Amino acid sequence: MTDPSSPLGHNGGPPLDEDEGPPVPRYCKYCRHWSAPSNWEVHAYESFQLGLSRRRVKRPTGSCDRVLIRPGKPLAFSATTDTFGCFNFSAKPREPFTRGHGFVTIYAGDHVVWQGWEKDLPDEYR
Repeated sequence: MTDPSSPLGHNGGPPLDEDEGPPVPRYCKYCRHWSAPSNWEVHAYESFQLGLSRRRVKRPTGSCDRVLIRPGKPLAFSATTDTFGCFNFSAKPREPFTRGHGFVTIYAGDHVVWQGWEKDLPDEYR
């Protein structure tokens, strides 16, 4: 039986009031400290993986100057891949969701009534 004066939840877990949102994988590509490799390196590697290029290409690596392999140890600089993770992970802020950039087609029966960008949609069709 739990102590009613305890600050923890009813089953001994953390309080249920905190809303942290969906969990984010702790990979370098989602960390704000990581600098991604150049687009050219990524494209060359993808071409090699798909068999479009016979030239061997190493997996592209980004860089981070705040890699922490074990708690209590000093931070280090390292070249890391996008799926690497360390104990110094800090999630990137989410990009704002933009509206009005989609292409819309409105039909009445089998005929197209209006076609264009969502931001230009006439009020009569909203």
